Amino acid sequence: MTPEERAILKALASKCLQYMDDGRNGLVHKSISAGEDAVEVLASFGLVKPEPEGGFWTDEGLRLLDED
Repeated sequence: MTPEERAILKALASKCLQYMDDGRNGLVHKSISAGEDAVEVLASFGLVKPEPEGGFWTDEGLRLLDED
């Protein structure tokens, strides 16, 4: 991914963590379309493993969240 994509994905991942965190390294989108779309985008870059109700952060996704 390009540096620009990484910056955008970092912002998206941070907002998902803020609003959809389920406390187990997972995300719950509560069937809200914006959350579903966000999980889909993060999954397409290998940052989230999608599940029916949301998803779980991959190791790469967790590393992205830990970056400064």
